[in-house]
Amino acid sequence: MKITHPIAVLCAAWLAASAGFASETTNSPANLPAPQPAFKVGVGFDYSSGDYGFTQKTEVLSIPLNLAYEQDRWAFRATFPYIRIKGPATVVAGLDPIAAPVRPVSRQESGFGDVVASATYHANPTPGELNVDFSGRVKFGTADKDRGLGTGETDFYAQTDLYQVFGDVIPFVSLGYRFLGSNATFPLKDGPYFSAGTSFRLSPTSVVGAAYDWRSRIIDGAKNASDAIVFVSTNPNDRWNLLGYLLAGFNDAAPDYGLGGAATYKF
Repeated sequence: MKITHPIAVLCAAWLAASAGFASETTNSPANLPAPQPAFKVGVGFDYSSGDYGFTQKTEVLSIPLNLAYEQDRWAFRATFPYIRIKGPATVVAGLDPIAAPVRPVSRQESGFGDVVASATYHANPTPGELNVDFSGRVKFGTADKDRGLGTGETDFYAQTDLYQVFGDVIPFVSLGYRFLGSNATFPLKDGPYFSAGTSFRLSPTSVVGAAYDWRSRIIDGAKNASDAIVFVSTNPNDRWNLLGYLLAGFNDAAPDYGLGGAATYKF
């Protein structure tokens, strides 16, 4: 399940993992059934607001369509967002809400955003042990840069995720590096990013958690972005997953606040 903020994406991944692992920790790996292929469709929303160092706030609303296919150790995902943005800051770096130089227009604009595709390999999906995932992600510059909906460039991300189940608690860490497309309007800098947090299972169907997210500056003179998120996820049945979250930014390189949610159906 992909949402419009990277840490929310990360949380959704851990929630998906924890949905199975909490019950599996009572069994030996030899007794676990092989995972079945799954196709997932979801829709969500993400709203954020921040001044990003300007005198006027920038508001961003994203409504993504999320598609995913999972089989054995592999997971493939794609996100097709529709976005609305109002204000002077430009939201760049894929679905990462970091403001860059001033937008070509500050009035409200809306349209299709940047399409994102990713692939994840579960290197060690073993209950009770440290799990390691390797992911690659591509953001295609499909958003209209003349209307301030994106940079028009293609970005690449490489990421490693670590997590382990301790009963009802699942701590996780994510380390990544992004390679950002740059042009005269958006002279962007490559750099690392980091996330860490913990989820806690309230019941067989519900999980809550919190995480901290740090991202390196993407333009000279800017600050490194820093924010935190709290989230809740529930599975009403074996087909549906519902996710909600709240975000708080800690400096001008991140939103002042944000909120979002998503609903995912598994076939």
